[in-house]
Amino acid sequence: RKTLNEIVRRHEVLRTSFVLEDAVPSQVISPALELVFDLIDLSELPHGEREARAQWLICEEAQRPFDLETGPLIRAELLRLGETEHIVLLTLHHIVSDGWSMGILVKEVAALYSAFVQDKPSPLPELMIQYADFA
Repeated sequence: RKTLNEIVRRHEVLRTSFVLEDAVPSQVISPALELVFDLIDLSELPHGEREARAQWLICEEAQRPFDLETGPLIRAELLRLGETEHIVLLTLHHIVSDGWSMGILVKEVAALYSAFVQDKPSPLPELMIQYADFA
């Protein structure tokens, strides 16, 4: 949670929604957004059923629509498959992410998670420019 919320804090685009004002699309950047997600515990299910249920949840999440006007345009869920085996479902609307930005996301998640599990501060420098500066 701490890692993903730091990602959301760092990147304004993940706190952005899109509204129409006089038929013109406009970005609305929320000053803060806490990404809240649930732990779905599948560990009590038999192994085969656990895997099938996880796949079903993944497909269901991938098909769930976003509301561009209200956001958020990022969602997360944590599936527990066992004591040390988990799946993080991280779903982003394509308007706030693409293949290139997913590479950045993965690198930042890895760096932040590694630091946070060791009770260290974020190793990432503050961003000098945000997506809205380009768009």
